[in-house]
Amino acid sequence: MIWLFVVLAALLVVGIGLVVLGRETGTLAARPRSAVFELEEAVEFIADDLPVEVASQISHGDVRWVLQRDVDLLEEATSDDASGIQVVDEDAAIARILAAAEAERRDLSDAAVVAVLDSRLRYLAAIGALGPEAAGPEDPDSPAA
Repeated sequence: MIWLFVVLAALLVVGIGLVVLGRETGTLAARPRSAVFELEEAVEFIADDLPVEVASQISHGDVRWVLQRDVDLLEEATSDDASGIQVVDEDAAIARILAAAEAERRDLSDAAVVAVLDSRLRYLAAIGALGPEAAGPEDPDSPAA
């Protein structure tokens, strides 16, 4: 008789555990995956995504270097003024990366830097880090009407 109570108690505990585990698994599956920029994953993704003519000219180390310079530029832009809209001009970003490459005597062409930054956008979209375009003024530097 006591074995019957032990078996019923064990079945009850296992049943409750399965219900709770199933509910939590469903909750986690329904949540969107958080977008985390992993540098090594990004380097691999971008290196594989580059056009053949660019991929043959640069190494994984060059891709990593360009990504790190781009992050440095973004950090500088956001640390200057956190009170308003921050816009980083794409052409200015490319020019700063090329100037840094020249200062460090890295042999990177304009096309290689642009290709890495374009592939970076595809990586950000792939991990879910890009959302819809933000509504705002046509020219962020113009005074509000």
